[in-house]
Amino acid sequence: MLIQMKKVVGTRLLGRLRGKTDYAKICHELAAATPGEVVLLDFGGVSLLAGSWANTMLVPLYRRVAEDQIDLFPVLTNIAPDYLDDLLLVADWNHQCYLHAEKKGNDLARAVLIGSLDSVQAETLKTVLEYGEVTGAKLEQLRSEEKTKATAWNNRLKDLYKKRLLRRRKQGREQFYSPVVKEIVNG
Repeated sequence: MLIQMKKVVGTRLLGRLRGKTDYAKICHELAAATPGEVVLLDFGGVSLLAGSWANTMLVPLYRRVAEDQIDLFPVLTNIAPDYLDDLLLVADWNHQCYLHAEKKGNDLARAVLIGSLDSVQAETLKTVLEYGEVTGAKLEQLRSEEKTKATAWNNRLKDLYKKRLLRRRKQGREQFYSPVVKEIVNG
């Protein structure tokens, strides 16, 4: 699903009140998405993006899409470089992470991570990017030299899933995790 921010919320995104109003508009657009779907929030044509707006629109949006019944994976695109610092500040304040992707055709080729992960989360994400779809049990086997049990791997994978960096599918009792975007680099 693609949401063109310029068309839905305009080109000057600033202020807390405006962020709250725009949050409602974006939630309305997301009603058409199906659980598990990647949602591209395209900021192309947006001439102003303030941290106060992002704090009142993006922060609650990411919490909402992580709810089990909604389960969407937002990816930001076409944000002007001047506004990435504000987004990083918002991400760090709220302990969130955002993916800012470069789009090539219909595929998301690469994303930059906006926000920070602790060292264990960063290493887990790197491992998932290396292996593709994994389970905690599979990571315990693949990384047996680390002596990390499947339960610990599952907790790490779940944390990255809650941050919307990994997708999850259930098959029987197992939960399989895979990256939202095939290549993720630190911003």
